[in-house]
Amino acid sequence: MQVPLLILNTLDELGADDFKRFWWNLTQPVLDGCQPIRKGHLENGDRQDIVSKMITSYGEETAVNVAVEILKRMNHNNAAEMLKKTYAGGSTAAQTPPATPPSSSSSSGLSSTAGATVCAQGRSVIVAPNITGTSSGVSINMNINN
Repeated sequence: MQVPLLILNTLDELGADDFKRFWWNLTQPVLDGCQPIRKGHLENGDRQDIVSKMITSYGEETAVNVAVEILKRMNHNNAAEMLKKTYAGGSTAAQTPPATPPSSSSSSGLSSTAGATVCAQGRSVIVAPNITGTSSGVSINMNINN
């Protein structure tokens, strides 16, 4: 299932008051390194608009992680666990094996971390080492949203 639909289906299960609380939580710090979404970007948004803004702001994997964390904060632990399991079990990047860490001869000296998440908003820049030598069956997914 596509990530936006997965998150949307989860939000569709929330009542009006819980959805309002979810919306409010998006304007607060949720995950380290991810900026809250400004209230003005969420105002008057329905569930579809909120999901679109989450994907645009965070990318698919981080949007799922943000949704899971907010649901846990709201004591919707079953919904959080279901979203997490469905995402991990689907045909998404979470299912892809991690890339092989760079060799020690890499000039960057950095190694990859499985499941690492990076957030950038606005005119932010992310500097990452070159990725080389991937083996067959390993894919690298990158979402760039303007």
